[in-house]
Amino acid sequence: MRLIPLLLCWLSLSLNVVAQDMTLSPATYNALNKIQEQLGAQQLTEAEAGLHKLEEQLAPGFGLALVHQLHGQLHLIKEESEQALEHFRRALALNVLSPAQESAIATTTAQILLQLERPDDALAELEPRLERLLQREQEDRKKRRKGEGDVRYVQPMSLITVGTAYQMRKKYQPSIRWLKKGIKRSDSPRESWLLMLMVALYQEKLYAETALVLDDLIRLNPGKEDYWQQQASVYQIMEQQALALRTLELGYAAGHIKKPDSILQLVQLLISENLPERAGRILQQHLNNKTLELTERNWRLLAAAWQQGRERSKAVAAMRTASTFMQDGSLLYRAAQLQLQDAEYRGALTDAEAALKQGLPERDKARTLMLAASSAYELQDFNTARRYFQQALTYADTAANARSWLDYLAMLEQYQEVAVSY
Repeated sequence: MRLIPLLLCWLSLSLNVVAQDMTLSPATYNALNKIQEQLGAQQLTEAEAGLHKLEEQLAPGFGLALVHQLHGQLHLIKEESEQALEHFRRALALNVLSPAQESAIATTTAQILLQLERPDDALAELEPRLERLLQREQEDRKKRRKGEGDVRYVQPMSLITVGTAYQMRKKYQPSIRWLKKGIKRSDSPRESWLLMLMVALYQEKLYAETALVLDDLIRLNPGKEDYWQQQASVYQIMEQQALALRTLELGYAAGHIKKPDSILQLVQLLISENLPERAGRILQQHLNNKTLELTERNWRLLAAAWQQGRERSKAVAAMRTASTFMQDGSLLYRAAQLQLQDAEYRGALTDAEAALKQGLPERDKARTLMLAASSAYELQDFNTARRYFQQALTYADTAANARSWLDYLAMLEQYQEVAVSY
């Protein structure tokens, strides 16, 4: 269990202090050292026998508190959590430990309770002790002379443990206070601590602070793509699109943005921030190398990027590809419209005819017939133009316009016949 190395460290510290202060007899001190060595060597039967013997011999006091601490450690090694709790509580109940030792053993007790999914008991065990010990820290710090060093009885892990207990209860507001204290007290906060703080801040809708903690997480683990995406999403919630875009662009440039959702988020932000050409280049690259799925949605997005960037030929190509995933020809109709605007009549006619063949809603079908007829007219293919205008006569929205065109074509033919006769 992860608690064991911490206990070994704390016990060793306790014994060193004892040796200096001579508060234990040499025999008791040597017996505790021997038991500690037996625990380290996994000689559990011998260690337990020695502990029982000391418990019978010693009067209540500091030595007995250390015996209970070691006995709790023994039960942790044997994965007997309830028995370990009993001995740690006995050690604390003697009220003879130093402030640092009290904080350490109370933290271990709370951590066991958290592992047993008893966060309320963990809070009751640890929080009031830490409040008292932190107050004592402040008082003792004021008493120390300049240059005597800092006073610190409570380690960061103790504070984080209280924050963890509150978070297990989904009480995020009080967890923030304790997590912040623990992180501030640590020279190198763990990633998991920052992650818990980020979650708590987000749950409390403290988005600006959430983004700052994500800055720390990104610095600590830049390869974790979720942090980049989460920070961008937080900025979007705050309606700070430029900052969201900056986050994803930095992550993308550094090679950390690879997931399809993150790439699409970047592309959409580029389009919304009026940088469609860059969006188109990035999206086209990932569609070409198939790191993004070749879906209608993605091709539509690419077409939108190229169209907004006034790259009409590229937009047309994207629309044609996207249309292969669709059941109707609506995107081909849009491609034909773009080409008609650029006087690309041959392409406009081809795409309009393909759209009609693929199928269209009635309103779009009427407009596509008119577009195909107009393109054919510009190509001087009057027979094809007439055929499509005649079909457009059957739709109410286009009947009048189609009739005008047919009358014009008839008049044009008469003029050409007269011109030939002369």
